[in-house]
Amino acid sequence: MMTRTTLKALWVGGGLVATWIAVAPNHAVPTATQQASAVPQPTSSSAPTADDLNTRTRRLRDRSTVVTLRPSTRNPFRYTSPKSAPPSKALERAAEPEIVAPIPTPPPLALKLSGVAQRAGKRTAIIAGEGQIYVVAEGDLVAGRYTVVKIDPEAVLLRDAAGIEQRLVLPQ
Repeated sequence: MMTRTTLKALWVGGGLVATWIAVAPNHAVPTATQQASAVPQPTSSSAPTADDLNTRTRRLRDRSTVVTLRPSTRNPFRYTSPKSAPPSKALERAAEPEIVAPIPTPPPLALKLSGVAQRAGKRTAIIAGEGQIYVVAEGDLVAGRYTVVKIDPEAVLLRDAAGIEQRLVLPQ
């Protein structure tokens, strides 16, 4: 009578032999027709020659010099990036020079956005500057001069008394 261990050994051994036979190269003796077909055939006429490859290379270089690539707008460090707007007639009109009055730039803020927290759907911004740390929500005052207009996950929009809005962004 055979034991379980013996049966398992036969089962595994049989599987190994079957696998070896299935993947082993065929070492059978070639027949006469197989030997006749083993004679090297001349290279096919569809293989490209050196002249063909040089011609294709020159054509590719000519095509690549004609095309100008747009600068990349992809940020590899962001999971999603904003979709670029399709070209429109507004872009064509934008190519024409226009005289635009300079927009006064507000002085740079001495404030920095340190973080944004969210609890129960309400966002709170942590702003550091002027030796203070401010924990503010929308509508609160910062440094007695700026009102928090909106808090986004990565930025805060501040408005001063003159109505000038400035945006603080989390450092990258």
